[in-house]
Amino acid sequence: MNKQRLDDIKYIGMSHGLETLISQIQKAQQFNSEQPQTRRAGEEYRREIVNVYFSWVTDNRLMAHIIVNNELLRLVIPEAGHRLYANYKDGYQVNGGGYSKPFHILASMVYQAKKHIDLNIGVGHWQDFIKASIIS
Repeated sequence: MNKQRLDDIKYIGMSHGLETLISQIQKAQQFNSEQPQTRRAGEEYRREIVNVYFSWVTDNRLMAHIIVNNELLRLVIPEAGHRLYANYKDGYQVNGGGYSKPFHILASMVYQAKKHIDLNIGVGHWQDFIKASIIS
């Protein structure tokens, strides 16, 4: 079934989850580009952050979520490694690695988004406004 999902995406172009992530990134980029680049001493810099929230399904598997219009949605991006598993333990599989597992998955999501849009519009680096957080 996972192979079929990936084959369908090749035909369609991108998954719904990737479209959702890209639209949130573009919305944040639009907001951030309209903010003044200089500020007075002590004035807080206004910017919009795209938060991708992760919850643990198993020790090495995570589920991703994103807030769109004040609603928490599952973020299913097969191109970035989301797989279907038995017993309703679907998610992103991560084994080992010398750094944060959620960040590893976020980097994979961002890599897929980079194929469709320029992520560095109005910022020095995508990590300035795209963040990974753990929720219970």
